[in-house]
Amino acid sequence: MTVRRMIDLSHTVSAETPVFPGDAAVEILVTDATSRASVAGERHMNCSRLNTSLHTGTHMDAPFHFIHDGASIDRVDLTHCIGPSLMIPIPPDVHEIDVPILAPWQNKLRVAHRVILNTGWHRRWGEPDYFTAHPVISGDAARFLVDQGVRLLGVDTPSVDRDPYDAHLALLGGGLLIVENLANLDQIHAELFDLVATPLRILGRDGSPVRAVAIVGG
Repeated sequence: MTVRRMIDLSHTVSAETPVFPGDAAVEILVTDATSRASVAGERHMNCSRLNTSLHTGTHMDAPFHFIHDGASIDRVDLTHCIGPSLMIPIPPDVHEIDVPILAPWQNKLRVAHRVILNTGWHRRWGEPDYFTAHPVISGDAARFLVDQGVRLLGVDTPSVDRDPYDAHLALLGGGLLIVENLANLDQIHAELFDLVATPLRILGRDGSPVRAVAIVGG
């Protein structure tokens, strides 16, 4: 019997987590701690408060992020966040992922409905050029994914594109969910695997941190 293995695809969230240029640093404020001296029998517990952009670290973009009347993160279809996913390796010298790179996977995309693009950029997490020199997805490639019925796209880069955001507009406008800043993709040695990447139920907002997990084997 093959043992199923779980691989954490999420980056750690801390005060040192790299943030998108222009975003405030992550702040974790300790509001109580068991190490504090108790007075008159009071009970201390470990409690904290988190202040961060919803697009920090490994996170999901809801359609509302770019589309005025798109689904907010609390309204996304969770069935798109869990299930079989297709891993597509991207050659390391590719700076723009265009249709010819994805076309050979067309039939498998139509079956999987979830796809992860492994560009290898996750290895540069924390490097000075991580947010500025990453590979991008062309608008045509984004529309190609929409046409194949893909419902979730995951990438190991901080964004699927740059200004003027053709890929974001095509993907989110087509109702796709985008998961950015995935980690540890090199640990997945399978073309197909099960993905779990569910967001927090934040009312009416544009995105959420996720704890993304790959389940392989079995």
